Amino acid sequence: MELQHAGNSITLRSLQKSLAAAGRSERATEYSQNAPDYGIMRGLELDLRRGGTGRHWLQTASGAWVLCRVGEIRYFLLHRGLVAARLFREFTMKVVAQRESLAEMVQLAQAVCPGRSARPILENLLLECRDGGGTLMATDLEVGLRLHVPELEVEVPGTTLLPARTMLALLRELNDEEIRLESQGDRLLVLGEKSEFQFPTPDAMEFPEVPGYQAEAYHAFAARNLSEMLRRTEYAVETEGTRFNLGGVYLELGDEKVTAVGTDGRRLACQEGQARRVGGHRPSEDVIIPRRVVEIIQRILSRESDDQEVKLAVAEGKIFVVTSSAVVSGRLVDARFPRWREVFPKAPEKVRVDLPVREFGSATRQASIVVDDKNPGIVYTFSSGKLVLSGRGASHGESRVELPIGYDGEEAMVRLNQRFILDFLKVLGDEGTFTLKIWSEESPVLAETSDGYAYLMMPLVLGSN
Repeated sequence: MELQHAGNSITLRSLQKSLAAAGRSERATEYSQNAPDYGIMRGLELDLRRGGTGRHWLQTASGAWVLCRVGEIRYFLLHRGLVAARLFREFTMKVVAQRESLAEMVQLAQAVCPGRSARPILENLLLECRDGGGTLMATDLEVGLRLHVPELEVEVPGTTLLPARTMLALLRELNDEEIRLESQGDRLLVLGEKSEFQFPTPDAMEFPEVPGYQAEAYHAFAARNLSEMLRRTEYAVETEGTRFNLGGVYLELGDEKVTAVGTDGRRLACQEGQARRVGGHRPSEDVIIPRRVVEIIQRILSRESDDQEVKLAVAEGKIFVVTSSAVVSGRLVDARFPRWREVFPKAPEKVRVDLPVREFGSATRQASIVVDDKNPGIVYTFSSGKLVLSGRGASHGESRVELPIGYDGEEAMVRLNQRFILDFLKVLGDEGTFTLKIWSEESPVLAETSDGYAYLMMPLVLGSN
């Protein structure tokens, strides 16, 4: 069969022989069409979609053959000359990388890769090198990550896959300052000064798309502000998967203020922070960021300076966080977040006391030593000038710890889950104080700080200890 396009032709047998000689065994798509470009484009799209996904060879106006996915056909045929030349260079890639810099990027990206997947290609990282530098990409289909690779010298632009865990182990063991990466068909060569490694690699064109974000509508944060908001709320989200809408950090995005909320139904953490609305960014859906996406965002933000601007955008059910060197994307939780403000008590509190973080945390840990799963919780008894913490375990006995405090109100008791208390104190650090408010032994207990952080806990039944 002869394949034709814009006056150029080549036999299918010749193409298959050329592929076999190059060590490639792809089957060319059989199609013949002498209609104008638009007719060719639509015919190919319909024909190839019936044949399923994968790669297909197309001949351009210059007579060159290009390999592409179905969804890329329209672009290829409208820009066939430029695209053909660019794609042919992707089959051979040569770059020189600084080993430590590349290892750092691979370690960050590898955190996104699934340990085991029904699609083994996801256990790889996609390295795309252009004349302007390189981008390392990873995805598990729920979270995507694009990283700029610094100190990369591109000799021949192209694209290849890196086996994530194997590559990270290799980069950690090598002693070379520089290494060379060369992609040759379905093989990746890693060359050191006195070492050489060769890995079989899947087809890079089968790797799922990892989106970037170029739109002009977003919220602008200082890196430290966004990181702090997420760190102080993500630990409180639902982890058991029974309440889908509580499985992530919820963001309320205002003009100059953003509120982050995490809750599992037994406790609620809420942090206010500053952000700037740009380009009329107003998401129509509830912005609930899954915990796994939050963890990846946190990893990326930890590399940024405190005042570095970070862009956060929501579009088509996805969240994008854009930094100076990375783009994190992830699916939002498709659910409605509960009316969280309604759980805060409205009446005046019975007890209000300022407590030192370090001393209160130490006393809670001491009292918790005897507590077990059968008898969880610490009883906090407030009286004039002191706080008594007591715990009891089925097999470890009892504890009583006294802490001097500046309180002169009436006596009050409340029993709280010690893990909830310690989680809250952990994100505060050891310095400073917080305010504890108690309404009754059965009402929620509220802990607040002066920088807009609030933490609400449901108490345990007093008589069960």
